[in-house]
This record gives sequence, structure tokens and C-alpha cells, in this order.
Amino acid sequence: MIEIPVFTHNKHSSQGREERINFILSEIKKNPDFNFEGMAYTKERCKNLTSINDDINYCLRMMHFSSSTRKDYTEQILMELKII
Repeated sequence: MIEIPVFTHNKHSSQGREERINFILSEIKKNPDFNFEGMAYTKERCKNLTSINDDINYCLRMMHFSSSTRKDYTEQILMELKII
């Protein structure tokens, strides 16, 4: 179970966006389907993309983001993790 922390910045500010993305990245790195040491853009790095997407969407839904915003965040997070 993922617990959403109390964030210090408004979610619509650039600092708030960065704060939330960093939180989600830290949660994804705990997922057993993600291998931070694996080669970028390969199955070695991400064994189950659906599991990673589900975790990202779960966090974003708990933060009450709209579907279009969740899509933008998901793409950015997957790119930062070098999965897509």
C-alpha cells in the first residue's frame, strides 16, 4: 500500500510537480518489476510495464489528478526512468 505524503507545494506549481514526480519515482524504484541497474529501454530494466503504469496511475489518482494530467505525468515519469 502506497501512502501519499503531505506535500509542501501546490500541485499546480512547478515545484509541486517536481515534488510529486520525485515521490512517484521513489515509489516506482521499490517495485520489483523495475530494475534501476538494468540497461535502459530493455526488458532487463522493466519486466512488467503494466505493473509500473498501475503504480504510477494509482499514485496520481490518489493525488486527484485528471486523466489528461495523469497521462502527461506517466509519460514524463517513464521517460525519466528510461523505460520509454
